[in-house]
Amino acid sequence: MDKYIGLDMDCKKTVGYAIVPGRSERSATFGPDLESIRRYLRQERQGGYRVHAAFEVSGQAGFLYDALVDEVDSLHVANPSKMTWIYRTAKKNDRIDARKMAVLLSINELPTVYMPSKEVRQWRQTILHRQKIVRDIGQVKNRIRAVLKSEGHSKPVHRGGWWKCVNRLWMARLCDEQDVSDMLWRLHLRNLLDELALLEVQRDRVTAYLDAYLAKQSGARLLMSIPGVGPRTAEAVLAYTDDVNRFDNYKQYCAYFGVTPKLDESGSVRRLGHISKQGPSVVRWVLCESSWKVARYCPGLKAFYERVMAGQPSRKKIAIVAVMRKLLCIMRAMLTTGELFNQKLLQDVLKAA
Repeated sequence: MDKYIGLDMDCKKTVGYAIVPGRSERSATFGPDLESIRRYLRQERQGGYRVHAAFEVSGQAGFLYDALVDEVDSLHVANPSKMTWIYRTAKKNDRIDARKMAVLLSINELPTVYMPSKEVRQWRQTILHRQKIVRDIGQVKNRIRAVLKSEGHSKPVHRGGWWKCVNRLWMARLCDEQDVSDMLWRLHLRNLLDELALLEVQRDRVTAYLDAYLAKQSGARLLMSIPGVGPRTAEAVLAYTDDVNRFDNYKQYCAYFGVTPKLDESGSVRRLGHISKQGPSVVRWVLCESSWKVARYCPGLKAFYERVMAGQPSRKKIAIVAVMRKLLCIMRAMLTTGELFNQKLLQDVLKAA
């Protein structure tokens, strides 16, 4: 006989709610530590029950999933944002939340999230870590330029960009000048330059690790055969796709990455709005950057971009989002079939469409 359990966890306690269809329900409160949760699940298995448990997604969901998956017959990670709309209640506490998960699990209506392996989860975290470092580097560079402009240096002393080696040496020399009246801003500039150098070392270290890891992935060669798609885009798509076979069609695949339009339909009125922007934002970010390159270097997608833009500069963003979606469809097809990018085949398909 099946038993369905909802687990509501926090830092102080865990509430478990067990439901056996057609029989009584009961709840229990115990410690937040793993051993207490394991002990509770073992007790609920007594009597020959097949135990199915669920808990809400959180920052430690992956760790909890790996630790508890062997204690039950099936373990599910619930999406609380979608669960709210399916099962709305006027009251809310830990016991009600646990019961909500158990009830939805028992009727097979629990909205769940996909839980990849520990290795893939760490790969995703490293990609996000690099993205944060790159963002921090941009912020520090802006602060350095603001300090220099506040002291009358509106442009670098040497020709070229601010961050050429010769201009960096010029900034370092500015910090070394011994002018007592200007020591404060020079000290500020020195600290920012040191922070920039540290962040760039961290970025290079993480990038080297990600490049080595990506080289071991079979799908990397496929995706990077597309003109304009580099290692950062390929790794993000591969990491968040994980198993391409879990998507039944290209619509599910594009919806997972949040590049499909929102639908508002009532009666005979059907409106398509902006893209949903659900799913991993880091993938949309790198896809957008790659799409500009693809629209430039890939003749088939360049023609598609120009066709969607229809000669109107105001439609550039609409066209590039269309290229992003088309690019995702191509990537899914390549990962499914294991074939390299075929320029001629793409042009024939787009012409037929």
